[in-house]
Parts: sequence; structure tokens; C-alpha cells
Amino acid sequence: MKRWKSQVHTIEHWRENLTPEEKKRLYLESIPEQVSQSMAFEGEPVSIKMLKKYLKTLKNIPQP
Repeated sequence: MKRWKSQVHTIEHWRENLTPEEKKRLYLESIPEQVSQSMAFEGEPVSIKMLKKYLKTLKNIPQP
């Protein structure tokens, strides 16, 4: 139970102290791992390296 409270405290600390840009960066960095795990679960594994490369190209596309 103590470990759970520690994790909750850490998450709350991040939410309060990270800038919106840092939050967005961390979120985007987590996407390849999430997609890779999801695709592997569905029986269609995807390379994390390929996903990171694809995400990098998306970041370079100008926003409308």
C-alpha cells in the first residue's frame, strides 16, 4: 500500500510541476511503447524503432 501512495504522490508532483511542453513531450515519447505493446497483444508485433522514426516525421509536419 505504501508503494502505491508513493507512486500517486510522484504522479501528482509531475502534474503540478511540469510545464505543458514537458507534459506533451513525455506523452509523445510514450506512444511508441504503448502502440508496440498493443500491436503485440493483437498478434501483429511492430518495431519500436520504426514507430519512433515515424513519430519523429510526424513532429516535423507543420501544424495548420
